[in-house]
Amino acid sequence: MSAIDCIITAAGLSSRMGQWKMMLPWQQGTILDASIKNALQFCSRIILVTGYRADELHNRYVNNANITIIYNPDYALGLLTSVKAAAPSVETAHCFITHGDMPNLNTDIFRKIWALRNNGAILPQHNGIPGHPILMSKSCLMQAVQRPNVSNMRQALLMGEHYFVEMENEEIILDIDTPEDFINAQKSMLKFRKPS
Repeated sequence: MSAIDCIITAAGLSSRMGQWKMMLPWQQGTILDASIKNALQFCSRIILVTGYRADELHNRYVNNANITIIYNPDYALGLLTSVKAAAPSVETAHCFITHGDMPNLNTDIFRKIWALRNNGAILPQHNGIPGHPILMSKSCLMQAVQRPNVSNMRQALLMGEHYFVEMENEEIILDIDTPEDFINAQKSMLKFRKPS
């Protein structure tokens, strides 16, 4: 397997959920455990960005050799600040970005997107709805985080070389922001899980 870094953002307040979602139970662990485990089945290293309740996440993952933990002191200012905090730690030619609240992404999704890698950003979507993981070259990532006057990562990527990829995998748009999302994602997990 190639060396592939994956930035996973887990810094937010979970304000729409009403409780901290990263440590909500999921299968044998938590939502964030599942998101990390899935990414590590394809990627060689996770760059985990923490913010809110950072100490808990640090203590949980600090002894995992495949996880580099980056604290984002500006996490309250939004997701773009987390990507900016992580970007200098990327060591591989290409890197994925996804969220800690997307526990249904699987190896097949990472593989499909990886096969399309180029010098720009690969932006997956399902029925036209933007999804994750995003894949980009390191140079594309560094350009994006240095753009002035942008309010979010997507806006920054759209200003550079980018390619939309329509995928049939509904999992790429299932992040967990609300209690209703959590229930729907659990139902979806049973639907997506393939017989072993």
